[in-house]
This record gives sequence, structure tokens and C-alpha cells, in this order.
Amino acid sequence: MKKIVLLFSVILALVILSGCTQEDETIKTVVNAPLNMVYTEAEFANGYVFKGEEGVSFLNIKQSGEVEVVPLENQGINEPVGDNGVLTYRVSYNDVLYDFDIYVIPSNVNSNDTTIVLINFIFNEANVRTNIGGIENLEGLDVYVVRANGTVEILNAEEHIDKFSNNGFIPLQEDGFFANDSFDVTFTYEGNSANFEVYVTGGEAPIHSDDAGFFDWILVIPVAFLTQLFGGLFGNSFALGILFTTLIVRTLAWPIYAKSNDLSLKMNLAQPEMQRVQGKYATRKDPQSQQQMQMEMMGVYKKYGINAFGCLLPFLQMPIFIAMYSVVRRITIPGGMYSEQVSNTMFFGIDLANTNDGITAIVLASIVGATMFGLQKLAMSKPNYAKTVVNPNPQAQQSQQTMKYVSYFMVIMMMFISYQSNALAVYWIFGNLYSLTQTIINRRLSEKKHAKLKEKELLGGLVK
Repeated sequence: MKKIVLLFSVILALVILSGCTQEDETIKTVVNAPLNMVYTEAEFANGYVFKGEEGVSFLNIKQSGEVEVVPLENQGINEPVGDNGVLTYRVSYNDVLYDFDIYVIPSNVNSNDTTIVLINFIFNEANVRTNIGGIENLEGLDVYVVRANGTVEILNAEEHIDKFSNNGFIPLQEDGFFANDSFDVTFTYEGNSANFEVYVTGGEAPIHSDDAGFFDWILVIPVAFLTQLFGGLFGNSFALGILFTTLIVRTLAWPIYAKSNDLSLKMNLAQPEMQRVQGKYATRKDPQSQQQMQMEMMGVYKKYGINAFGCLLPFLQMPIFIAMYSVVRRITIPGGMYSEQVSNTMFFGIDLANTNDGITAIVLASIVGATMFGLQKLAMSKPNYAKTVVNPNPQAQQSQQTMKYVSYFMVIMMMFISYQSNALAVYWIFGNLYSLTQTIINRRLSEKKHAKLKEKELLGGLVK
């Protein structure tokens, strides 16, 4: 059983590590025009500067969904093209050409001419991308409306939502959630239109029945239902939804945990006889002797009520815990069918929707590490009835030492992952505290049961 757990732990760690160390490549770049986008012919002839804090900038959308803002520095700019005063520049960035427009007021323009000649958008990070399942976010978006006479009207997009259209974009389409591609948003003002693109990053999709697979239907959606149910009962609280769902899920898994403990208890009782059988055939390696040893070992198993498949019991818990992990990560993603019921992501001043949250994330990750380390220490320590049993097998001792190092490695990995997400950190804290309590209670029950079984054994009864 320990070898199976060890193998599973290593595979899980490698999967997590490979996901965390994946290079965060830029998948799309958007250009912001300079804030000073209107010049007279004299000003333009005297020189212009597109660099600096208010100059041209590039917004690099990363594979992870992060947006990196890079100001124009030494990138080459081509000579402008255009007419009627609107000039289009092309700038080379990472070997790709991007356009931005400015306006030079022609000398023959009437000062009363308020015809719209140029519309520029000045984006922030939230405007150029959205998570899978989301739509456009106009928060903080400024629209610069430039008129022929050189006047500039700056519009707050949130105050003019009716002038924007995503042209019927629907996040959940026939073949699943739209992702890893862009959709157009159109701004219409006084008969003039301008478009910009919003990139939908990939990653984990919202929880939705119309996009559910087999695993979602049998576990993720039921667990998500519980989370949103308790969240909705307590002011749409995401944290309390996690807390009560964790309690229920871990309690439902308790019988499996108890069965695993029962197996360990019986294995401990059977250990002397198992070692006697192994010692009897230690020097007899012929097939007939080995077959005879297996038959005697099966007899020991039968005597003590040990099921050979019992070592697989801990893995019955894994799908439930994976489902809970998935729910914590996905239930708040916009576009999911339960996201509104857990929309309150604040918990004692901590925003569970935040990632890489500085000092807060470090504190939460430290608590995760401390509780998990305590849990691992308790789980790996021998109960009172097993402390007198010494396993002379060097291979078994080496396996135990390896398991110890793997458990420490897993603690570090969980701390690292917890730092990435406040919600996951809080979930693991709740789960670890529950598991600590569960382990203490089960250990005390096991010690009492061991005493009774030992008494039966001494009286000659069979262990059932």
C-alpha cells in the first residue's frame, strides 16, 4: 500500500510542478495610443514624443491570463500614412507591426467643425481580456473622441454602456465555452463606430451543466450545488460555502478512512504471524515454496479478516477530493451556473478571488503548511499499539523513510500552490483542521478496538 501511495504522490507532484513551471508566453498584444494624440501642424513640425508614461504602451496578454504593460522604448516606428489629418503609425514590437492613430489638425479646418475624425480607446488590463466564460469588462475604459477642430471628448465607458455592443457574443457555444480567441466589441457614437477586441483566455471553464463531462455530472456539479447552497444561505459567502461543503464531503468520506484504519489495525495484529511465514520461506526461493508461502499468507489474511483489496480504499477518497478542488477553483468563474450564489468572496478582510496576494498569500500559505505538516506528522507516527512492533526488513524501513521525504515535499508543493490562490488556501486550511480532528478521533477508536481484538486473539477467537 505504501508503494502505491508513494507512486501516486510522486505522479501528483510532477503534474502540479509541470503546470506551475510552464512558461507564461504572450498570446496577444494590444496597443494603447499616446494620450497626447492631437497636434497642430506647427506642433507636429517641431517634433513629437510617443514615449514616456503617457506615450504608446503595449498590453501583453499572457497564457496565464495576466496582462503585462510595457511602455514604448526603443521600438522602431515607421513613417505615418493617412489623409485629412489622421495619421496611422506602425510600430515594431517583438517582430510584429502594430498600428496607432493620431490627429494633426489641417490648417484649412473650420474651428466650428465638430465632425468626429478619430476614436481611440485607452485600455487597462481588465478591458483587453476576460476569463473563459466571461464577457467584456468596461471598467476603467476611456474613449477619446477627437473632432475635426481638434477638441477631444473623453468618455467614461461605464457611463455609456448603451453605446457598446459585443455583437451577440455568447460565451457558452454549441461546442463548449469560447476560449483562446477574441471577440469584437463595437462602440457607436453620433453615427460613428469603432471596434476593439477582447481576448478570452483558456484555462479552467466555469461549472455549467451545458458544458459538463461525466466527472462533472457525477461529482463536481453535486459538490458545487452544496457549495452554492450554503453560500446562498449565508449572504452568498464563498468562504462559508467552502467550509460547510468541506465538512460534509470529509464526513461522507469518513467511513472509507475508518476502513483504512481498520485494515492497518488488523495488519498490525497479523504482523507477527506474517513475519513468521516470511522467515520460514526466507531461504526457499523455488516456485513450489513460494506458492506455499502465498497460500499460508492468505490463510493469515483470512484469519484476521484482511481483504487484499483493502489497500486500495484510500484511493476511493481521491475523486471526491479532486471534485472539491475543482469546485473551489471554478465555481466563482463568471458564466458558471452557480457563480452568483458565491459572489461574496470576502472572508475576514481577505478576498478569496485574489491570486498571488502578497503578504496575505504568504500568511495563508504558511498556515496551510503548518496544518499539513502537523497532519503528516500525526499520520506517520505509530499509534500506541504499534510502537512495540519493529519491522526488521531494511526495504520496508527505506520505504518509510522515502514516504517521509515525499510527505515533506508535498507540504512544500501545497504551500506553493496555496500562495497562488487565496480560495485554495482557505479550503486546505479547513480540510487540514478537519483531518487532524478526524485522525485523532480515529486513532483513539482504533486503540480501543485493538485492545478488544487483542483480547479476542488471546482467548482464541477469530478476528472479524
